[in-house]
Amino acid sequence: MMRSLRFTFVGVAALALLAAACGNNDDALEPESASASAFAGVSASEPATEITSDSTPLSESEPAVNTIIHTFGETVIEGTPQRVMTLGFSEQDPVLALGVTPIAVREWFGEFPYATWPWATDELGDGTPDVLTMAFGELNYEAIAGLAPDLIIATHAGITQEEFDILSEIAPTIPEAAGTAAFSMSWQEQTQVIGDALGLSEEAAQRIRLTQASILDAARINDNFGGATLAWLNANEGGEYWVVGDTPPTRFFSDLGFTRSAELTEAIGDLDSLQISAEQLNLLDVDRLIIAADPVTQEAIEADSLWQSLSVFQDDRVVWVPQRSELFGALSFSTILSVEFLVEKLVPLLAEPGSADTSDAELSPEAEAAMAAFALVYDSEAAWEEKALHLENASSLEASNTVYREGASNSGGISLNPTSATINGDVATIIYDVYFGDNPAYTDLDRVITRVDGVWVVTEEDFCGFLASARTPCN
Repeated sequence: MMRSLRFTFVGVAALALLAAACGNNDDALEPESASASAFAGVSASEPATEITSDSTPLSESEPAVNTIIHTFGETVIEGTPQRVMTLGFSEQDPVLALGVTPIAVREWFGEFPYATWPWATDELGDGTPDVLTMAFGELNYEAIAGLAPDLIIATHAGITQEEFDILSEIAPTIPEAAGTAAFSMSWQEQTQVIGDALGLSEEAAQRIRLTQASILDAARINDNFGGATLAWLNANEGGEYWVVGDTPPTRFFSDLGFTRSAELTEAIGDLDSLQISAEQLNLLDVDRLIIAADPVTQEAIEADSLWQSLSVFQDDRVVWVPQRSELFGALSFSTILSVEFLVEKLVPLLAEPGSADTSDAELSPEAEAAMAAFALVYDSEAAWEEKALHLENASSLEASNTVYREGASNSGGISLNPTSATINGDVATIIYDVYFGDNPAYTDLDRVITRVDGVWVVTEEDFCGFLASARTPCN
């Protein structure tokens, strides 16, 4: 069920909004210039940013110089790299996501053409990178040098200081971020660092925001995920069972709202994975259990009375993920592209065992997502970090939103409460009611919201039009 988001304006500004917001055409809004100071005196904080690189243009004619700080010190990149090699096991995904085709990639597993899994084939397009096959801990320096890269990305390669030094003689090399253990970078951090190295910092930040928004949308639609316990088990042939600890792949489930039981948390500790015995199966009696297994192992578990005694089996809350499948690969990669794939393909499987609220069954998931994003953006009480994910050019609007929020805080709030959504391609027409506090003021109004790269986004123009009607003009 879509939950209402309540918020209101204060004093004269509230009356102004009521007079204007009931119209469906923002051109009809006539804010009084004298009232633009209705919320004057409220200070707006500067947007918070995380800096992972130092980009300094030398002059209008000289190339930029990027300095990337990492676990082995720093790497200086002059100009825009043209021959990018991904030396790790998954870095091709964020590189492709930023519109860059690497000259060479490294095969991990799956044996897909050009070491590119299905979730990245659209981004690869007609690209034909060389594929390097190197066992873990082995680097073919001769082959790497022969490709003449001008940037080597190794954020998911687990290279040593010695290997970094040798690679740096070939080309500027980017390993894990400072203070980050091998193979532990989040998809967000990896994407941003790679974007910084490619001179595409803003593009990376925007793509990250959109992907984060898609995850939050999935969590809102499936609000029963919040607080539910989940465990991921790799079941190997021969009866070896490994439960996965706090790793980049499992953080995807945390972002959806799932948690780990106290008992399992204590048992795993700081380990990446914990082998469990038959006597420890009770640790897996959680709200959702993901089991990665081959068909033979799955059949053996399903025939085992000890496993079947667990309530998670009896209540059909187990999600089977075939080993070496696309879903398994997406979980293992845990990149910006594979996470987007998981939102589309895995989230519905997690919702199937009764998690999803079906009280609004007439609404499609995309309609629910559009309505949730719409309500969030216009909520004066909503956290800016979440609202910004669904707002075009959000960084330039934070100060205006702050004034809007502070001015509304004295009177309980205003909410644009969606009642339905009609989807036409990438545009959703939202029917909504205007609430002051808990009281409806106007009903059956309409506005639109647009889908950008799979995420529902309110345009800057529409958001500012709404704020102008409330005597809070943008900038």
